[in-house]
Amino acid sequence: MPSRREVLLTGGTILSSTFAGCLDTFRTTGSLQEVDVELHNGDDETHTFHLALELESEIMEWKSHSVNAETRKPIVITPPEDTSPVALHGAVDDFADGVEFVGVDDVNRDFCLQVAFWYQLDNGNDTLTDLMQSADRRC
Repeated sequence: MPSRREVLLTGGTILSSTFAGCLDTFRTTGSLQEVDVELHNGDDETHTFHLALELESEIMEWKSHSVNAETRKPIVITPPEDTSPVALHGAVDDFADGVEFVGVDDVNRDFCLQVAFWYQLDNGNDTLTDLMQSADRRC
């Protein structure tokens, strides 16, 4: 009768040889599909928002988007395939900021990022402009 150790070793060998051909499917990593940006203009005048997506290898071309007074406008930025996002940079009037994308290097499935860019956000008694990323990575 084989010892318990021999049974476990034999079972481990069978298990590893069974999955050996499938390991490549478990080692894939995801890639950024798109960045969804919601531009919010809370002012009573039209403003132009400027956006640029920074990737590991480059900063994509700056794009400008006019947003009418007291409206919002969804923008979709589609990066080249198999790129790793670093940050999104935005500017409107004399405000400029960026959001860094942290923790996206280890995502093992395709993903999207959501960002909100507020101009003249009413925050109680103050109005402010802000560029912020939500925690949602779903497409």
